[in-house]
Formats: sequence, structure tokens, C-alpha cells
Amino acid sequence: MKKILIILPLSWLLAFLPAFAAGLDGFGVTELCPTIKGGREWFASWQQPRVVPAYEMDTADPRFYNEEGDLRIREGTASIHGGMTRLVMLTPTNQAGKYIGPLWTNVEMTVYVRRGKTTRTLDYQALYLSARSGTRHNDSVPCEGTSYHATARFDGQCGFKKEIWHTGGYTELRPDPAPKPWPTVPEGKWLGMKFLCRNCDANAHVRLQLYLDTEESNQWKLVSEFTDAGGWRGEKPGCDQPQDTIITEGRPAVYFRTDYVAVELKKFSVREVSPLP
Repeated sequence: MKKILIILPLSWLLAFLPAFAAGLDGFGVTELCPTIKGGREWFASWQQPRVVPAYEMDTADPRFYNEEGDLRIREGTASIHGGMTRLVMLTPTNQAGKYIGPLWTNVEMTVYVRRGKTTRTLDYQALYLSARSGTRHNDSVPCEGTSYHATARFDGQCGFKKEIWHTGGYTELRPDPAPKPWPTVPEGKWLGMKFLCRNCDANAHVRLQLYLDTEESNQWKLVSEFTDAGGWRGEKPGCDQPQDTIITEGRPAVYFRTDYVAVELKKFSVREVSPLP
């Protein structure tokens, strides 16, 4: 039988390269970007039953900090009642308080979350994945309160906010208008969220992308994206920075956030990935 050699165009191969290169993380969830060689990874270790009290580190994971309310962990799932929920992955420090590892910069954050009952209604209520954060967001250290927030809002909008300082440095939601793929985040149903926060344009700007897995099928759909290339201004000036500061540098914390809604979480991870060109 005569063999037939099929030569595919380079453009076709490059188009499919991400699919061939994609791997699975430690939870079996598809990685949209691979972890860089020697890069940081954090995976929620939630099999061992325990309670992490408010404002305490997890004794089973010294990088994981719970800001408010008792976080109950068992069989791979963490649950918390409706409050000011902040679940934070920190960079380790030495006894002198100096960071002993690389800060979180370019990251792929992933979590599956199930929305429960709302205890108080807010107009900005949402599920958030937040990157490039300081260790604290309070009035005593306002300049630590930085973040890029990927948000699935309960009004159905999906987009991004930037926090240049706490609390007057919040921007408006972007893109504008923000995509609205559904009426609201459904109650009682597992939802996968992925946030890619990566420098781009030779580290001058920041590319933000939010993906959702709405059927818990490990099929990820890009629902919102935006590039912070300047002009995205916080509400008020502060911390001796321009109001449209682009946060290109690494920061010590990343976190999951929601306000006044009970939630369950699983398969939570953060991985260090490459920046865009």
C-alpha cells in the first residue's frame, strides 16, 4: 500500500497547539496555561476534616489564611456561612517578616464554587477571584489594598475591577458594557471559575481573562477579557500613585472573595504561569 504524506499548514498547527499542550492539574482540571518551570503552585488540601477559625492560618497548610467566619473542611470541600469571606493564599516569610519566595505575579487561579443563601443584599454582590493583592485590605495600611478582581456578579455581569488602594482606589467594572451571559449566578449549582492574570506587551500592561465551567464538565468558556493598558482610573487619588496605575509587579497574596452569601468550594488552586509577549 502506498503511504500518503499529509503536510499541514503551520498556521493550522499553531491554532491547535494549546489543546495539545494543555494538561490536567492535581485535581484533574484542565490547565489553560502550564505552570512555568520551577513555578509556584498551591492546591487546596481539604481532605482532612477540620475547622479554620476566623483570622487564623490553617494549621494543615501554613500558606492558607481565613479572614472571617469558621471555615469547615471535609472530604475535599470547604464551606462557610455568609459573611465577608476572604480565603487567602500568602507568600511565606521568615522570622524577620521578609518574603522567602517569589511573589504571585502571572497566575492561573481555579475554583469550583456553589452559591448558597444570601444573608444581606448588596448591589455589587459577586463571586471573585483576586490577584496581585497585598496581605491586608484595611484603613490602617491603605496602600497594601491592591488587587485585580475577576468577578461573576449576581446581576449577571462578568468582568473585572481594579483596586489601586483601599478603599478609594476602586475602578469601575470593565469591559464596559460587561458581558452578561446569564441573569444571575445560580444557587445550589457548582460553577467553575478560572482567572488568568498575566503581564503583556513586554510587561507594560496586564491581560485579564475570566473563564467559566457552568456545567461542571471541565469545559471552559471565555466569558470576559480586558487589557489594562492605562486610563482605567480609580475613584480617588491615593498612595502617591497615578489614578490609573497598572499593577504589573508581583504581590504577596491572591484570594477568593464573596460578601454575605454562604458558599461551598472545592478544587481550589493557584499556579504561576508565563506572561504574554
